Amino acid sequence: MKKALVAIDASDVSRALIRYAFQYARKEDLDQLEFIHVVEKPYFDPSGMPYSFELPKESAVGEKYVEIIEDEFKASDTVKTPYEITVKTGTPYEEIINFAEKGHYDTILIGHRGLSDLERFFIGSVAAKVVRHSPCTVLVFQPPKNA
Repeated sequence: MKKALVAIDASDVSRALIRYAFQYARKEDLDQLEFIHVVEKPYFDPSGMPYSFELPKESAVGEKYVEIIEDEFKASDTVKTPYEITVKTGTPYEEIINFAEKGHYDTILIGHRGLSDLERFFIGSVAAKVVRHSPCTVLVFQPPKNA
């Protein structure tokens, strides 16, 4: 079974990546797309805070992304490849890599974020970390400047 893992968030780049993923799946004759979104854990311990702090429920986040995927699919002019969506909580690049290793994907598609050199130096890029540690081919998607 040929399949690709598509790492998404709510950014405009990810919306364009979703459209591209369906086109890519048709072109590469993929059997399935798996979209993954990672809810990032906070860097601090919220238990000591005087107010309640909860991470969003993975199921609710998943429903939101199903709507986004369906909206972007409708905007594309391609055949719909079967897909699934998974929502994880953790460190984005680690969860993407772990999921890719377990799922035996042919390709990971991930959006390019256009960080400044200073931002990239201090926090790094999720895409760069995925490329560095991936068990398979990684396609880093950057939409055309005029799109």
